[in-house]
Amino acid sequence: MRALSFMLFLVLAGSLAGCATSDGNADQSSNNKAQCAGFGFEEGTDSFANCMMRLSLRQGGPQPVDRDTLIDQYRSRSMARRGDDRYPICSASNMDAELDISTGKWVGPDCQMAPD
Repeated sequence: MRALSFMLFLVLAGSLAGCATSDGNADQSSNNKAQCAGFGFEEGTDSFANCMMRLSLRQGGPQPVDRDTLIDQYRSRSMARRGDDRYPICSASNMDAELDISTGKWVGPDCQMAPD
C-alpha cells in the first residue's frame, strides 16, 4: 500500500512539474510577442519571426562554446591523461577528436595526447 501511494505521489508531482515549466514558457513567449509588437513588427511577418527568434536566443541557456575554446579544453584533458593506459592515444579514428593545429596532435575528451 505504501509503495502504491508513493508511486501515485511521484506521478502527480511529475505532472505538476511539467505544467509549471510549460506555463513559464508560455508566459515568456507572450512577453516576447508583446515586446516584438512594441518594436513595431506585425505578427506573421518575417521581421516579427526574426525578432522572436533573437529574443528566445538571448534568453536561452548557455551558448555552445566556440571551436578554439573546445580545442583548448580537449588539449588540457588530453595532456593531463598522458601516460595513463586507461585512455587510448588520440587519433583521427576517435569520433570526438579534433586536430590541435598549435601542437600538430590530435586531442579529445576521452583520449590521451600522443607522446612527443
